[in-house]
Amino acid sequence: MKKVYKNIFGEVISKAKAEKLDDYHLYYYEKESEVLKEIEFLAEDEIYSINYYMSPDEEEAQIVNYLKEKSDLFDIEQRESAGDFIIATNKMYSLAVDENPLVSKTVFYHNDPENFICSQIFDNETLQPVPERTTKCWYASDENGEKYAAIEFSYQEDGKLELAIDKTPNPDNDEEWEHYEYATFKNLQNRIDADISYYKTAALLPKMAEKE
Repeated sequence: MKKVYKNIFGEVISKAKAEKLDDYHLYYYEKESEVLKEIEFLAEDEIYSINYYMSPDEEEAQIVNYLKEKSDLFDIEQRESAGDFIIATNKMYSLAVDENPLVSKTVFYHNDPENFICSQIFDNETLQPVPERTTKCWYASDENGEKYAAIEFSYQEDGKLELAIDKTPNPDNDEEWEHYEYATFKNLQNRIDADISYYKTAALLPKMAEKE
């Protein structure tokens, strides 16, 4: 593994400089492919949290045992493709609270792996998504060309839209934001050239991208 030290702003620093800081991050990359495998978050040289990126050929139980030796708080992420989308499944362990992880799924476009379009939390007992803990985002660019979450969506227990907050009138002034509900969703759609029907319910993926 290749180790890279970074400060909390993501800037690469030397090991000597890192160990003089109160907080720093230690990145582990595969030497051959430069694929990121693990991030350790350290404070006063003690690991307080770990993000681990699991590949399909790894055994989850072995990864859990490995991480438990280093920290009580860690997140294991595994990514898979579904058409034009990436689905990241995260299992967040907080062993001081519970042996069972908090499971979530997050969806990104392949060509924009930084900005999620859907985030779902799963029920630990039923292993089903919790609609009222689902968030979706639709993105636009501001006057400076910077992409931002222009419309944010939340959902009811039955999976139908509860509230859409449209920031496009003025992203910097929440007094100008507009609000829509399931019954008035068509008014929001009429304002947007793209088809945004995906955002009307808490479904993880657009129908065309559902896994076979």
